[in-house]
Amino acid sequence: MVFMNYDVTLRPVHYASVSGGKDSFFMLNLILNNQEKYPLDMVVHFELEVDWPWSKRVIDFMEERCKKVGIKFVRIKPRRTWQELYKKYGFPNAHARWCNKEYKLDAKKQLEEWIREQNCRPVAYVGLCADETARFKYDIGNIEEGQDLIYPIAEEGICESEILCWAKTQPIFEGYYRYFDRQGCMLCPFLSMKEMAFLLKTEPETFEYMFNCIKDTEERILREKGKEWKFRGEGADVIKRRVREKWIPILKAEEGQMTIFDFI
Repeated sequence: MVFMNYDVTLRPVHYASVSGGKDSFFMLNLILNNQEKYPLDMVVHFELEVDWPWSKRVIDFMEERCKKVGIKFVRIKPRRTWQELYKKYGFPNAHARWCNKEYKLDAKKQLEEWIREQNCRPVAYVGLCADETARFKYDIGNIEEGQDLIYPIAEEGICESEILCWAKTQPIFEGYYRYFDRQGCMLCPFLSMKEMAFLLKTEPETFEYMFNCIKDTEERILREKGKEWKFRGEGADVIKRRVREKWIPILKAEEGQMTIFDFI
């Protein structure tokens, strides 16, 4: 029996990963306006309960735009909710970052499992900018056959500072990027004090829920392990009071420095 040599090349499937933040929003817009250079088969979003409400609205907008041009939009949720994992482990912290490994990355794991079941070669668009070269797997400027990652924003020579300036002018972000460079989760254990103040100002019920969870975790560790644990070394009550007494005034002072032109 004679076997022929066949060059079997798996079909590429191009997908964009979007978080709802400024970089992924800019990247998707760039891709949709340059389909000849950046073909797109589907968009993937890891849907988390603890995303900012404005970010969820950005994702809804992205999905509607994709639907209009016939591009599949896939939302992947972690198989266990944030609340389920919190009840098991307590509030996430530097020593127990289940919010990343067992929560966020579970959505990524589901995507990888799905991709393995497909007869395709996945090509992911990632929203890294031209000044983030240390994070690149491939050089930019010449997209080669066989790449599994492509950086459209970087390919166009756009830096993160340019996108940040753009994001500050976009009503869809509801003022978030007037204060912050990057987007994280509302209940991130590494929120800065300023971010906590913004959370208190814009989502007071979530702020109270967060500190109730932290306080409960402090008490749970003392009760179950017989040792004291304080969130960030100071404890929920101290940090909560500092946010109210020091950082809310700082946030208001920054708002006062804005001119009428900042709101146009």
